[in-house]
Amino acid sequence: MDVSYKKQSLTFIGYHTFIDPQKGYEECPAFWEQGYRQRFAHLYNTMTPENALEQAMLDNHIGAYGICLMKDGKLDYWIAGLYSGGEVPSGLEILEVPESIFAMFTTQGPLPDSLQSLNTEIYEKWLPSEGLKHGAMRDMIIEVYSDQDPASPAYECAIWMPVLKGAQL
Repeated sequence: MDVSYKKQSLTFIGYHTFIDPQKGYEECPAFWEQGYRQRFAHLYNTMTPENALEQAMLDNHIGAYGICLMKDGKLDYWIAGLYSGGEVPSGLEILEVPESIFAMFTTQGPLPDSLQSLNTEIYEKWLPSEGLKHGAMRDMIIEVYSDQDPASPAYECAIWMPVLKGAQL
């Protein structure tokens, strides 16, 4: 498995829902379908925002990232973009990720299978074999999406995970 590392802090803007972790592989794609594709179909078909929320969706590329955090036994799942500054309209929130070393993995293939397979491989094989631990935001993964056709066998996406490495352990 190819992995690269990068040290960075990130600020996201987006919206989120709480999901049963045992149902994440079903409920996360459903949240994308109902909470993003259907809700904002008009916006992405016309690229003409009708309100501050839709303008922020475009300005911050909300939908470029999916973020998974464990909170109180639930999966706190975000549909987000990198925050570019400015007003945060009602319906959106900010998520700060402190400076961390991120392990960055890429995969290719149609969604959601390619990303879910990569996630399983990271947790079941890579993480235990490397002796690494999650970093600053425990149990966080960041899904990175491209603007390609997500049904294509050539679709490329990634998972970033904050880890503790070397002397940090």
